[in-house]
Parts: sequence; structure tokens; C-alpha cells
Amino acid sequence: MTENETELKKEELIYLLNKKLENLKEIEEFGKDSNYIRELGDISLIQLQLEQFLDSEKNYLICLSYFKKQKDKLGQAAVYGVLGTLHFKKGDYEKSIEFYENAYEIYEELRQIQEKITILKGIGNCYVNLNLFDKACDIFLDCTAICSDNNDIYNLLDCLERLIYIHEINKKWDVVFELYKKTLKAFKEINDYKGIITSYFNLGILQKKNNDLEEALIYFKKGTNVAIDVNYAELIIRGLGYVGETLFYIGKIKEAKNQFIRALHIAQDVNAKNAIIQIQILLQSLGLQDKNIIKELKEYEKK
Repeated sequence: MTENETELKKEELIYLLNKKLENLKEIEEFGKDSNYIRELGDISLIQLQLEQFLDSEKNYLICLSYFKKQKDKLGQAAVYGVLGTLHFKKGDYEKSIEFYENAYEIYEELRQIQEKITILKGIGNCYVNLNLFDKACDIFLDCTAICSDNNDIYNLLDCLERLIYIHEINKKWDVVFELYKKTLKAFKEINDYKGIITSYFNLGILQKKNNDLEEALIYFKKGTNVAIDVNYAELIIRGLGYVGETLFYIGKIKEAKNQFIRALHIAQDVNAKNAIIQIQILLQSLGLQDKNIIKELKEYEKK
């Protein structure tokens, strides 16, 4: 979103807020009933979007008080959850966790699965921002278990992504490797080919980091083959680059050169200028001059 679009959206929200504040005064004449609270909830949300945190929280607490009087558990949980989000946006992560936990307790009691997942993700992100990585891991692991039990693949992938991030920070590469295998399985279940390809590449990169080049080559080839099957040119080029580079380190120079030539052909075909420059540099590092590269390309195109 551009700066002008952001400003336009802000102006629209301010206009809507003022209209709703006027409407609230009219509704208030008939009493602070459910209609009043519904309108106040809408106002609170707009104020939150406008980062008017004090006004938003004050109004949400009025809504919370109403739901408590009505013994409306779902209403209370929803307000606790949004107050958790509000304090997260403010950067007050301890307070955010407190509100999220209040919401979770109710959702647990009422067996609201999706809401529990959303709240756990919020708590986990708070712990990450507080650099309390062990606590964050525990929360995201609990969340992955709920997602798995309820076949919620998209939220499962979100949790796995956060766990990968945490373990990468702590350089626990063996754990990261296992997590990438889980993400690969999840992407396969939803036929997310880009996710499948990226997971294979990430597994290859980790194996390369561990100096297991043969295993890395297998993962790079698998990812590249999927990219070829679904015709993702950008990922084909990247995969061929990974394969070529790994073959070079293994000592298979001729095979590495062939992969780079193939990648260069595709890059030229789709006019991927940055990729063309990078691959040409790689070929030159193998000792090929420009005329050799042109000759190799012509021979490849004949085949």
C-alpha cells in the first residue's frame, strides 16, 4: 500500500468513526442495550485501526463489563482477545499475554478450536518479542498439536514457520531440519507447489550447511523437478543454480557447467536479467569466456 493509499484509508476511517460516534449518541437515548454495545464495539475497532489505543481500550472495557453482566462468555472472550491484540500493537507484551490468557481460558471451556489456535499464536508471538524463546516454543508446539488434531494445515504451517524462526535464531539446525520436513508434508497435503519447492530447497541448504553434499543434491533436484513439472521459471532457475553449485563442490565440474548453461538458457528465455548476470559470473568462475558460454548455449539449444 502506498503512502497516499494509507492516508486515504485513514481519512475514510476517521469519517466512518465520526459517523458512528454520532449514531452512538442517538442509540444511547434508547439506553445502553445490545445495539449500543454493538455500535461501541465497531467504534472501538476503528479506534484500534487508527491506533487511538486509549480510547479503544476504554470502550472495549465498557463492552467487557456489559458482557460480564449478561454472562455472555463468548462476548467476554472476544473482547479479551482484541484487548490482547491492542496491547500487542502497543508493544506491551506482558499485558497482551494477560488478556490473551483470559480469552483462552473461556475458549477452552467452550471448546472453540479456531479461537484457541488464534489466541495461542498471539501468545507465542508475544513471547518471541520478549525473547522468551523457550516459552514461545512451548506455546507454538501446543498450537501445532491442536492444528494437527483438527486438520488445520494453514495454521499448522504458521506455527511451524514461527518454530523454525525461533530455532534458527538459536542455531538448532537439527530441529530446523525436522521442522522443514513437517512443512514439506503440510504443503504436499494442500498441493502448495511453491511451498513444496521452497521446502525442498531449504532442506538442501541445511544439508549443504552440514557438509552432506550428496544429500543436499537430492533435495535440490527434487525441488527443481517439481518446479519443472509446474513450470515455475524463477524457481527452476534457482534450483538449477543450487544443483550446479553443489555439483561443483562435489567435484563434478562438467555436470555443474551443464546445469548452469541450462539455467542461463531459461533465464534468457524469460528475460530474468539479474539471474543472467549471476549465472554468467558462475560460468566465468568455471573458466568459461563469453565466446565459450555462447558456444555452450548454442549446443544446448540444438539438443
